[in-house]
Amino acid sequence: MAIKIEKRIPGEVTCGFCKGTGKHEGEPCIVCDAKGKVEVVDTNKKCQWCKGNGFLMKGIPCTNCGGTGYTRPVNKARLF
Repeated sequence: MAIKIEKRIPGEVTCGFCKGTGKHEGEPCIVCDAKGKVEVVDTNKKCQWCKGNGFLMKGIPCTNCGGTGYTRPVNKARLF
């Protein structure tokens, strides 16, 4: 007699039908090669306008980083 064991693995699994896009089939994405995922290599870097300070002038938040001192670059990605 065989015993069936099911094990739940926590976390999310990419949908095999839409490949993580949440949409029906269409043109393959040229950024992720229709895989539905990209990995960001450099998540945070110093804001080039305020030099990581968060302020351009005393008391006025930097408009580029919103006063956090960091921005998220979108041009560096590694496909997987």
